[in-house]
Amino acid sequence: MNTKIIITCASLALMLSACGGGKSILPEVQPPSNNAHTRLQRSISNEALEKDIKHMMLATYGKIAPLIMYSTTGAGTADTRANYSTTNTQETDVDEADRLKNDASYLYVASSKEPSIKIFSTQSGEAVLSSTTSITNDNSQAISGLYLAKNKLIALSGHNSYFWDQWFNPNHWTDRSTRLDFFTTQNGQLNKINKLNIDGQLISSRRIGNTLYLVTRHTPSLKGLIDYPSTEQEVSKNRELIKSASLADFLPNYTIDDENKGDILSAENCFTTSYAKSENQQASIINILTIDLNNTSEKPKGSCFIGAAEALYVSSKSLYLATTQYNYQTANNIAAYPPSITTDIHKFSLNETSVIYKGSAQLAGHLGWKQDAKSFRMGEYNDILRIITYTGNSVSSNPSPAKLFILKEDDNSASEKLKIIATLPNDNHPEPLGKTGEQIYATRFIGNKAYLVTFRATDPLYILDLSDPSDPVVAGELEVNGYSDYLHPINENLVLGIGKDAIAATAPDSGDNRGAWYQGVKLTLFDVSDPQNPYTRSQLLIGKRGTNTAVSYNHRAFTSLLRSNGDLNIAFPISVHANEMTSEGDTDITYHEWKYDGLFRYNINTYTGDLSERTPTIKAEKSSANKKQSSGWTNDRSAIIGDKIYYLHGDKIISSHW
Repeated sequence: MNTKIIITCASLALMLSACGGGKSILPEVQPPSNNAHTRLQRSISNEALEKDIKHMMLATYGKIAPLIMYSTTGAGTADTRANYSTTNTQETDVDEADRLKNDASYLYVASSKEPSIKIFSTQSGEAVLSSTTSITNDNSQAISGLYLAKNKLIALSGHNSYFWDQWFNPNHWTDRSTRLDFFTTQNGQLNKINKLNIDGQLISSRRIGNTLYLVTRHTPSLKGLIDYPSTEQEVSKNRELIKSASLADFLPNYTIDDENKGDILSAENCFTTSYAKSENQQASIINILTIDLNNTSEKPKGSCFIGAAEALYVSSKSLYLATTQYNYQTANNIAAYPPSITTDIHKFSLNETSVIYKGSAQLAGHLGWKQDAKSFRMGEYNDILRIITYTGNSVSSNPSPAKLFILKEDDNSASEKLKIIATLPNDNHPEPLGKTGEQIYATRFIGNKAYLVTFRATDPLYILDLSDPSDPVVAGELEVNGYSDYLHPINENLVLGIGKDAIAATAPDSGDNRGAWYQGVKLTLFDVSDPQNPYTRSQLLIGKRGTNTAVSYNHRAFTSLLRSNGDLNIAFPISVHANEMTSEGDTDITYHEWKYDGLFRYNINTYTGDLSERTPTIKAEKSSANKKQSSGWTNDRSAIIGDKIYYLHGDKIISSHW
């Protein structure tokens, strides 16, 4: 393989936040001028679908590969009907996969060390191992997530990791697969139902009732295909391989219990867009599949489209896919989004057996760099989609780095268009969402309100009033030090922010990120009862500079349970850095040593708004001469069952009274 992609550093997120314009090393991809080009167009025949796929394959592999260089420096609320917590999700009635699931009696844990599922009984108040079930797969891929649906457990595994280099490297997506193992559960034991394998890497999944929704990305490949042809001879060989291939050679297959069942979708279920004909479009097939959990031996149903997708948002009625049109420019061999970057949104309605394409729209901006945060940029309410994009590019960019779009299906359903009915800022409400040079750190749509956190040296919290979808307004804003990575609704009057404290740097462009030095983890309880005058009801700081919480990387690390007396119990893991002895040499930029990983617990009285910490902290590891910080602290989880709490650290369960 002749690799033409040169990776000089690992973190694309920092790279993209630090770049300006410059000469592009890739041909410009001009976005379509209207939504008619954005709309998914149903493939009319197998021949037409084959032609579109071959066009993309030739555009990717049928020419000498360009030299690509890039470089960098460096939920839902609790269910009061049950006496146990469940996975923290963006929407209360839409389940999400995670490595820990539980019911009233058992904990179901996907091992972080090997592809296996451990079940712990909690009936005695302690976590007692009931069974271990290994999942044998070709590559010993760890289980990426579990679903628990009544008496069924579903394990997802395969090539399901997400890294930024996947978008630059089309070869990364070839020969990828997603595996699902289905079990019944009984008395702490698993009984195998069957196994499903699907060609393509999992982008994301959701469960509503007894229907599982999967979105996968399949990149076709052919035996003998040269990924990065560097000579005319290699180009010629690739072109001949592609032209002589059949449609079946490109489409994703599926197997049930290792029996090949053939193509998972056919031409009449597939769509394409004008981007499929772009010379810079990677050859990918996005599959949107439904699986009936009552009959897992049936062929999955769904749709596909030729193109790419990066983010999934699912409400109880709709599924939305977001696709940023990547058109990178460079300055000093550093890639950046140009100001003209756009994002396509595709809507599908849901029922128990199928997904139905409803329409598309193209929006200015992109969804940011944190994969877990992208779905939170979207929210559906009363059949209307609200979405916030990032339109800034550098310190000197757009004075409003964020933009709100409100969309609904066009009255003419045949147009298959999502109509933009309002934006913010606009001519009547020109107030910016964020200040010049800021980035979006957290968003949350809750009913007819939206909450937005931007950050540079301070943390502005914006409250958007969306009660009139045709006329959104900024209801109020509040500035505090630091920022929130995650916003959690407590009730209609309170919102909890979890992030970091920060201290403004003396030089404008110094600090960890644009003018500030990050400190310890910070909890901020915002009182939003008067949206025009929000204020900080209380805040708590944990640890020193270097302290982190898994919630900043994955919202499912947050656990909550609303008690019948109105108390909301919350818990989440923190990896604590601290200096137990005051040092005269400590400054704002002193990076403190790691001390321990622990589960921190808090109680919020939802009537009075009082926030209090439960002590002592449940510690997993304590620093010593032969102890080092765990590399897997971002995978820590917890569950509350009755008056007990269970802390999952690595593959170990630590039990404690609440």
